Amino acid sequence: MAPLTPPPRGLALASKSSTWSVIWRMLGIVVLLYIITQFAFATIYGLAIGDSFLSIISMFCMTPLLLLFIYSRRPKLTHVIMATPDQTGSYQHGLTNSRVLQTPMPTRFSHHLIRDSPPLEMPPASTLWIVFSLTVITAFLGLLPVMLSDNPMWIILAILVGVPAWLFGFSLPVHAWWAFSTRHFQLMTTKIQGEKMLVAGMLSTIPAIVINSLIFPLLLLLVGIESMDRGTIGELLILAVSAPVGEELCKAAFVLSLYKMIDSPKRGFQIGFSVGLGFALLENLQYIMLSLGGGEYSAISYSMTTIIRGIGSIPGHAFWTGLSGVSIGWFLCTKRGISSNNFQEDSTKWVVFDSESGQVINSQRELSKIGKTVRGWLYKPYDRSWNLPRNPMIGISLAILGHSLWNGSSWLVSWMFIETDILVQVIASLAWTGIMIVTLWFIAREILAAVMHLPS
Repeated sequence: MAPLTPPPRGLALASKSSTWSVIWRMLGIVVLLYIITQFAFATIYGLAIGDSFLSIISMFCMTPLLLLFIYSRRPKLTHVIMATPDQTGSYQHGLTNSRVLQTPMPTRFSHHLIRDSPPLEMPPASTLWIVFSLTVITAFLGLLPVMLSDNPMWIILAILVGVPAWLFGFSLPVHAWWAFSTRHFQLMTTKIQGEKMLVAGMLSTIPAIVINSLIFPLLLLLVGIESMDRGTIGELLILAVSAPVGEELCKAAFVLSLYKMIDSPKRGFQIGFSVGLGFALLENLQYIMLSLGGGEYSAISYSMTTIIRGIGSIPGHAFWTGLSGVSIGWFLCTKRGISSNNFQEDSTKWVVFDSESGQVINSQRELSKIGKTVRGWLYKPYDRSWNLPRNPMIGISLAILGHSLWNGSSWLVSWMFIETDILVQVIASLAWTGIMIVTLWFIAREILAAVMHLPS
């Protein structure tokens, strides 16, 4: 058997196109990581308070889940055998499992072991948004009877509706934004690269939770701030200082951990955007789960929480971390001696098979009418586009500032109306959230327009 050698440049592999597989895979991984995160926090918390029994039990329960996670992230390898005409070669070649291949001319075999990763293929963002909308409507109708009657039949219906509503409600908006960004950035991305970005974001929640739930509260106690209840200065500091600083630093650190993948400023923004989505995916899992625990008001709490987070909090995480990512991308490229004039296009060639017909299709799918309309709305000439940050200190600081303004202003509005009727509080909160979402989308449009002019 010939030895393994590096694969030749320009090698093209064929794979079946499966647009939904990555969504189901990420759904399983985020649920697994959420459980691991809870055990990891319990382990650290046990060490902090001196409860060794809690730490040992948590580590014992976490270990098999960690092994399962590592196993699920193992690379998929493909053994490629290439036959090259060679007059000094052979007509017969032995293969594994007692097989022999006979060629019509003398050939020489070369063996290559490569990571098998097809291009990242996802359903159209419009399809995901439609399914998400149907999920919210169905969940609202399924949970509504509990609000009107305590009949056990309606409780059973709420449970049957609640589980799929939770799974689709927390995941589909994230994947819709991910699908949109994958097409908008126009960067060839493999499935394994896309998964690494999203998983990095999920993993960044672990140190962020420790900072927000353990380290910063202890610091507040040291300076004499004991109460972190609703409407207190302690709550404000956690929301406007701890969460923005801790989360954005953790996300930026995990963007930097993917430095080998960052080959341009645009790729840096893509990775930052996806890491932010990964963080939001795991965070959203808990928020949507808690909204279903609203008892008789779960229909309202679920619908409002899911919609607001889908169009506000989730893209907020993505765009703020995208600013960190693009600045890290510029920094790394400058350190490597790459200027904006000598970026090279990826020469990788892809062949994609349709999963049903088996026919070769174009991996660069045409944009729909909606996609073309959105692309035109987002476009701006270079001289009218914003200048995105090139210094990581500036990029991360802007991410922290945007995150802090979102959290801090929400707390301020809530505090201003804390003594009023509950209906007034809800209306004020929703009105301010609407203003923040409109502002976020304006900023997002400017950022996306500028991203299209970044070198890649």
